[in-house]
Amino acid sequence: MEDNKKIAHLEMLQNTINRFSSNSFTLKGLCFSLMVGILSFYKGSFIWLIILIIDITFWLLDSFYLARERYYIKIYNKVRLLKEDDIDFFMGGDEINNKYPLKNIYGKLGYKENGKYEGYFLVKYIKEYENIYFVELEDIKSTKIEDNFLEKYLQTLFNRAEEDYSYGAKNINRAILLGDNTRIRKDLKEKIRYIGLSHIFAMSGLHIGLVITIFYFIFKKTIRNKRLIEILLLVSITLYYLSVKESPSFTRAYIMAVVYLLGKIFYEKVDLGKTLFISAVVSILINPTDIFSVSFQLSYGAMLAIIYIFPYIRKINYKKFKILDYILFTTTIQIFLIPITVYYFNSIQFLSVISNLILLPLASFYITVNYIALFLENFYLSFILKPVIEILYKILIYLIDFFAELPYLSVEYESKNLIYIYIVFLVVIVVYKNIKQKD
Repeated sequence: MEDNKKIAHLEMLQNTINRFSSNSFTLKGLCFSLMVGILSFYKGSFIWLIILIIDITFWLLDSFYLARERYYIKIYNKVRLLKEDDIDFFMGGDEINNKYPLKNIYGKLGYKENGKYEGYFLVKYIKEYENIYFVELEDIKSTKIEDNFLEKYLQTLFNRAEEDYSYGAKNINRAILLGDNTRIRKDLKEKIRYIGLSHIFAMSGLHIGLVITIFYFIFKKTIRNKRLIEILLLVSITLYYLSVKESPSFTRAYIMAVVYLLGKIFYEKVDLGKTLFISAVVSILINPTDIFSVSFQLSYGAMLAIIYIFPYIRKINYKKFKILDYILFTTTIQIFLIPITVYYFNSIQFLSVISNLILLPLASFYITVNYIALFLENFYLSFILKPVIEILYKILIYLIDFFAELPYLSVEYESKNLIYIYIVFLVVIVVYKNIKQKD
């Protein structure tokens, strides 16, 4: 009988192999979808050159992932023949003695204070508990990545404004204002995920949209020049983006907002579809592996639903009831993202649309009030909104607890075939829209 130590090592290697294999499959589908999108939206003379560049880029990425998959298969085969005493949980790399170049280490590292570090670390041991692996690292050579001036300033404002807040409210506010959700309780995170509200408590397009709305309201009341307002909006969201913790979903939302505002500044007329496409290309160029990120696929999937599907669904509401518009809007996004959630999480958030219909407006209002309070703290006036924030926090947590107790908000479903339907559906939408534009 093989011992637990050897089994744990083999499971870690198998999970790594499966991940590379899955990434390779996902890459092919995304490459196909991207090229279809280019053929539909871009009519320039260099279209085939662009497609060639994208095809070569994706081919190189696919080759890399397949090569890494074969590499870890070799390690797996070697580990199978090892004895218990020889198991060192080696996972590959060019360093010896279990030294691995690791980046983005958060939280406490040995005796070090909380913060973000990069450098080289020694893996002292790996423990497994219910399929969760705990790794203790010993610092070999590392440097702390210091916060920039804007991050420090926003942190100072936050600490000052939140000084007398309840512990729970402070941790929630830290997530929605600073992009740091590490202090939210594990059980609360699970409840939020179960009811389908994870996008609210992670920096995303919702937060960018709320920031733009607040500053637009302020600038519109004081400035008459429309172009100047757009320039100030661009500056405002850029300063805020540089002030919060790095987040892939927030970065993508920021890029799209920048593309949209630049289009408004220079061209006056902006097509949301082209804005979405340009922001996706820029995101991939900055970090090609982002295309494998579930948050990348969910965020852009949601935007595709908003831009290309919701306008047709909206026609159902021929009497123009605002509440019905909101219901149709939320439902369209939820249904459209089902194939992605099934593919990655083996579950369908079947009834989570109900929780979103009720909690999304409340959460958006809660975030907005916190943004205003943070802005007022520049003038030491955030205390005015403290009672309101505490009351809203209690209501929000009560409703999260209530919906988390409801059954069947999330239903397990393990079939991956829905992703093929999803890709075909995307292609049909794009082709149909292209034909309609020609007519």
